[in-house]
Amino acid sequence: MEIIDLKSQLRSGRGKSHTRKLRQQGWIPAVYYGHNIKTMSLKVSAQEFSAIVRAKKTSHLINLKNEEDNFEATTVIKEIQRHVIKENVFFHIDFQHIAMDKKIAVKCPIRLRGNAVGVVEENGVLSNPTKSITIECLPSDIPEFVDIDISDLHIGSSITVKDINISNVEIKDSPQETIVSIMYPQVTTE
Repeated sequence: MEIIDLKSQLRSGRGKSHTRKLRQQGWIPAVYYGHNIKTMSLKVSAQEFSAIVRAKKTSHLINLKNEEDNFEATTVIKEIQRHVIKENVFFHIDFQHIAMDKKIAVKCPIRLRGNAVGVVEENGVLSNPTKSITIECLPSDIPEFVDIDISDLHIGSSITVKDINISNVEIKDSPQETIVSIMYPQVTTE
């Protein structure tokens, strides 16, 4: 998986007025923490972070870089606080430090591939209730997506977590959790 660089700087002020000014200046307030790591208040480039979100790469490893303080850290995003309506407005980001030689648990997005026979030929309805799964692995083994081929699915068939197999990755979600299913179309009588 690609490691994405993100410009950051140490942040000294606190409070609503300070964070509001940061956002107006093109920064997003953030925090960096981890096991045996001193918690640091940071600010990250809003423009660079928005590009990461638009590219749907928030599950990637993030390399926080601060050239002024000679600081660099490999992290994962643990939480993003954003505006309820304006999805491109971010209030705060939590970055968790990771060690490249220790396993971590992260959410990984699911990407469906192919056209299900049950939808195309049998007029079934595709249901995809689970958009991501929790996995545990070394940071270098984190997949960008969990690709699931749905081409052979007929009406009444489904794919659950237990049907997914990814090398060097342990899936932490319930084996019975449904990822995708093809349902009979609902018929309405008038």
